[in-house]
Amino acid sequence: MKQLVILALFLNTVSAKATETEKVLKSKPEKIIVYTQGAQVHRSIAANLVAGQNTLIFSGLENCINASAIQASGNGNFIIAEIQHEIHYPELDKAKLQGDVRYGKLVKNINDSIKELAYTLEDVNSKIDVLSTEKNVLMSYNLYKGLSKKDSIALLKEGLTYLREKLFNINAEQLKLKREKEKLEARREKLNERLSTINNELANQDPNGEVEKTDYRILVHVIAEQAGPATINLNYYITNAGWQPSYDLRAVSNEQNVKLTYKAQIHQQSGIDWGNVRLVLSTANPNRSYTIPELSPYYLGYNAYPRKTNKMAYNGVPATASGYAATDDMKTMDKEANSEYKAAKDAFEFTEVSENVIETEYDIKLNYNIPSDGKEHFAAILVKDLKTFYRYKAIPKINANVYLTAVLPDWEDAITIGGQASVYYDGSYVGSTSLVPGGTEDTISLSLGIDKNIAVKRQKIKDKCSQKLLDNDIVHQYTFEITMKNSRSSKIEIEVEDQLPLAYDKTVSIDPKELSGAKLEESTGMLTWRLAVPAKDSKRLSLVYQVKAPKSMPVAIN
Repeated sequence: MKQLVILALFLNTVSAKATETEKVLKSKPEKIIVYTQGAQVHRSIAANLVAGQNTLIFSGLENCINASAIQASGNGNFIIAEIQHEIHYPELDKAKLQGDVRYGKLVKNINDSIKELAYTLEDVNSKIDVLSTEKNVLMSYNLYKGLSKKDSIALLKEGLTYLREKLFNINAEQLKLKREKEKLEARREKLNERLSTINNELANQDPNGEVEKTDYRILVHVIAEQAGPATINLNYYITNAGWQPSYDLRAVSNEQNVKLTYKAQIHQQSGIDWGNVRLVLSTANPNRSYTIPELSPYYLGYNAYPRKTNKMAYNGVPATASGYAATDDMKTMDKEANSEYKAAKDAFEFTEVSENVIETEYDIKLNYNIPSDGKEHFAAILVKDLKTFYRYKAIPKINANVYLTAVLPDWEDAITIGGQASVYYDGSYVGSTSLVPGGTEDTISLSLGIDKNIAVKRQKIKDKCSQKLLDNDIVHQYTFEITMKNSRSSKIEIEVEDQLPLAYDKTVSIDPKELSGAKLEESTGMLTWRLAVPAKDSKRLSLVYQVKAPKSMPVAIN
């Protein structure tokens, strides 16, 4: 009886092993939620399970997966038992990581041979140099040139015979050394090539140049009650990705609202190109800590030590799921019938915006291609009309230009996070500005350029300027006139700025006499007029003030 029980257990073990299977699955990202830092990748794939244990290997994934933020779910008659993150190294890379002695020994032998060859080549070059020196000495000897005072025919013949024999020997030896040098250099070149091949192998590259890449995987272990089809959904967080907003502010004319175009600059360097993938852009940052701070008792004269807390910090990264996770139902974009005469649509028309208290998501219904190159790639999100007031502005004390400005009072309602904005007027680029919500200014003014149809002039009226002696002081009176002319066919609103001087010395006082209704800011001396100028009309403003100063103090006013 005991033997039958052991046999049954053995057969059950064999049967269980027979039902275990591994399947390597290739999948494409179906949806990617891109955060300002990082991204959440969603993949889904169908597989046929065998009864018993199955290991489903998601292969060819990104190289920057947060192993603690992997979730799996699915549809089918199975149980998710375990999720693992694994880096699968090619065989040659394994040899490198494990310090394969065969490769290490081979590389050492080759390097030793190259070093010995270098010494041998140095010896050969040295011998060649000695022979060349000897040859030069022989050729420069005076006896062979007929310059010796003791020259005779006999001596010359004997010398030439000696020279010929020596040159034959030297040339023969040089030729021999040249051949030896060429052989040594060829051998060194082959050794260097062999060393390069081995290094390429150790760097996952074979001699033919084909790269064997490291494979980043997620293993999902499931147990199926019976064989059958199943769908596995996988989502995980990666780090080497993100996006930042950029804006276009476009004014077509001074009678239409400014249009705000909201764009995303998306970048990723995960090692996997995102091809034809659905994107959701989120203003959330999973790397930001949302732990609520606590105040600790503070004692004067002592260092304040914070109390320990048992509260768990939450940084926004999705939690690990070792079992079931909620299935993310993918929404499908409605397909419209193609029409030959249908007007082209803009990308921002395919964005769905959802907001909550903490973050905003932009669900783009168009698929995008974002290569893994770390460069910025643009995606249009949406376009909004901003309530706009057009106003002209002039500072005639500085120059005679009149600037058209667009005043946007409700711009903060249109954006969620700050970024750079390019400003366009009538199709032309005029500059850039920063849109940073949450500041003290709830209204911004955009300069759209200079309008030559409006003229402004500031001049000093000399016959209305005077000086008057009063005891030990001199009272200076200054009079300026500002003239505006509107050559346009419509009324304009214009803001004109000027200023009163400020005195650092308490013995000097400034007394405004006529400001033509200007708003005065006492602390800065700034004067602001806001007025309307009818079409084909002009207006004048007067600025009169007095400066009282000691006679010994010169005063210069412009």
